[in-house]
Amino acid sequence: MEPVTAPPEAAPVEAEGHPAPASRRLELLIAVLAVVLAAVVLVLSRGIESKVDAGGLAPSWWPTVVSGAALAISVALLVLALVRRPPAREDLQSGTREGWFRVLVSSALTVLFLAAWGLVGFVVACPIYLAALLATYGLRSRGLVIFPVAVTALIYVLFDLILRVPL
Repeated sequence: MEPVTAPPEAAPVEAEGHPAPASRRLELLIAVLAVVLAAVVLVLSRGIESKVDAGGLAPSWWPTVVSGAALAISVALLVLALVRRPPAREDLQSGTREGWFRVLVSSALTVLFLAAWGLVGFVVACPIYLAALLATYGLRSRGLVIFPVAVTALIYVLFDLILRVPL
């Protein structure tokens, strides 16, 4: 007689792959990185200058609000990482070679995008960057062209034409 087993959908993640272990060090690292990144963005957002006197909110207002909120949330995340036990991660898989490869490719593409933005302009660099990111993460359809062009157009219209923040 064969042993009775649970249906596949009820099987724990351990049976499928390697679960990510709970890690206080990882929680602290992520929280500290979030605090540092939010603080840097907050400082940089305060330096945005308007070339056009719009007579209302300055172009730095929204980035300052968003980065200030991100800093507050990041500090809360850091406090929780310090005082709370790290959460269990049985529902998450640990990192894979493909995942790390995608992170490295995405980081390289971002650096290239920032360099290209200064050389060829936002309107040329952004759709190429977005298409490359979509391809990196597996999109292989018409969306590879339509989505990057639509997002670039939306950002251009919103910032350059409506808000008059030059890209």
